[in-house]
Amino acid sequence: MMYAFVNCDIFNGSEFIYNKALVIDGEKIHGLIPEEELDKSIEIINLNGKTISPGFIDLQVNGGNGILFNDEPTIEAVKKIYDGHKKFGTTDFLPTFITGSLKGMKQAVESINKCLSLNLDGVLGIHFEGPFLNQAKAGVHEKKYIRESNVDDIEAISKISNGITMLTLAPEVVPSELILSLQKKGIFISIGHTNATYEEAMNAFSSGASCSTHLYNAMTSLESRAPGVVGASLDNDKAWTNIIVDGIHSSYASVRVAMKAKAKRKLFLVTDAMPPVGGEGDDFRIGDYNISVKNGKCVTMGDTLAGSSLDMASAVRNCIQHVGIDKGEALRMASTYPAEFIKLDNRIGHIKSGYDANLAIFNNQIQVSAVVVKGKYELFT
Repeated sequence: MMYAFVNCDIFNGSEFIYNKALVIDGEKIHGLIPEEELDKSIEIINLNGKTISPGFIDLQVNGGNGILFNDEPTIEAVKKIYDGHKKFGTTDFLPTFITGSLKGMKQAVESINKCLSLNLDGVLGIHFEGPFLNQAKAGVHEKKYIRESNVDDIEAISKISNGITMLTLAPEVVPSELILSLQKKGIFISIGHTNATYEEAMNAFSSGASCSTHLYNAMTSLESRAPGVVGASLDNDKAWTNIIVDGIHSSYASVRVAMKAKAKRKLFLVTDAMPPVGGEGDDFRIGDYNISVKNGKCVTMGDTLAGSSLDMASAVRNCIQHVGIDKGEALRMASTYPAEFIKLDNRIGHIKSGYDANLAIFNNQIQVSAVVVKGKYELFT
């Protein structure tokens, strides 16, 4: 089926385009043409001045819609989590399994492989945040499951077929040879929950790590004589880094500093979202931790941060309204750059002929009113 969006501002991943119609053909983008040249047989959808952009891509989604992926590593849970995030413009994501048992990891892999084989909407693969982390930077990761790298865990992590695998690890507890080996298998290595020195972090980047996880959080900070992982992440022009822009995990001023210090096109958004996003409840558990949302913060009884209640549309809005980032750049941070990081920018993250028709539609306040997923237009009421 072919249809066209008209009366809209189109952000194609590079620039804004005006006075054009965006034509969708089946699951793909057909192209941009002047509205007056549209064939009269094509169905028209008038967006009444809204903006349409590449759908948001979130590479760290622990949960949503009332579900924590660790608790329910099933196909049905993945679908529900996706539905919770889709209403905020996320059209592609990595369900994230945080540090847990080997049994849970295997269940997560089995479910994600089924999702991929069924070509379910939104699922790009999996992100393992752990278990090879530093106990000193555990946060709410259950310390009893944090462990040294071993054959069984590596085998489980390496089992994703025809999808993306991202692994967050602490480089000071993982041999550089293993980082290189995993990278050669096509796994995207990110460093996080780490007490590494600047030198250890830079060595990890040289050994195959290509990203750092939620900049500033659960990593060694930038100090005058010890630049730490923050310093290495900002200093290494080839490495990517992602950041949670909720005004809680990092101040908006710190985000501005990262924008100025980091190499262009290398900083992207993640939510690190927990079950409350897209759901109704504010309370959940991770292992022995009781967690509640207080003033927008997901915190334990001891006031330790435990992921976020952030959605991707809000992250984009915060970038624009509070950090002062250009609207186009904020949208790239939510779509184009994560697509480039996982090397899928040949089919998502841009509005181009032949690309997947995965799109977000929103007003000037970045309030999402509809999405397109694999060519299917879904209007939210």
